[in-house]
Amino acid sequence: MGADRPGRHTTPRLWSRFDGVFFDVAMAVVRWYGYAVHGLRVTGREHLASERGGVVSVANHVHYLDGPWVAGQFRGRRAAVVSQPSNFHLPVAGVLVSHLLAVPLPRGPGELAAFEARLRRTVDAGQGVHFFPEGALVMYDTTLRPFRRGAFVYACRLGVPVVPMVFTYGRRPWWRPRPPIRLTILPAERGRGSSPADVAELLARCWAAMESVAAGARDDAVRR
Repeated sequence: MGADRPGRHTTPRLWSRFDGVFFDVAMAVVRWYGYAVHGLRVTGREHLASERGGVVSVANHVHYLDGPWVAGQFRGRRAAVVSQPSNFHLPVAGVLVSHLLAVPLPRGPGELAAFEARLRRTVDAGQGVHFFPEGALVMYDTTLRPFRRGAFVYACRLGVPVVPMVFTYGRRPWWRPRPPIRLTILPAERGRGSSPADVAELLARCWAAMESVAAGARDDAVRR
């Protein structure tokens, strides 16, 4: 990506050159795989592209590749996906997770300061940080589950917008074992402050915007 060129965002030092190149190549492969094999279609890219600085993005967690699919939409910059610490210790997959710029969730209060500092360096460099606020992965879930507060707390504390994204499903062709996947990128939502009430209001606003898309997809599926 050449993130250190003049006029481009500067990649945080915590990302080595190897990891940056690995990420860029992997994202191109994962995007192609999503389009070709899973019928992935993306709308609303302009909402992400219009946010020039660092952002927090959020999405529902419905596929084991949805993290890379989201990160792959950050054209011209990179996104660190916040992941469970256990994912970094998986055979083979753990190595891939590490080199895909993922950030482990803090395992206790003693790691919170370092975690926030890493997120701050990332967004200050104009890059993205992605959270799955539902927490657990539920494959091909069509409902939007309750959100945890973390993504919205950090967006408010770091002073960056939240870009909501929603995975839904199209009509399954006879020749596909699973329905094609749709990713809708919504306009950014901004916190009004950093108080608990501000965090709760931002969370509710993002959830409502995402639920509107998810509910519309469910209604379309019923009508077919």
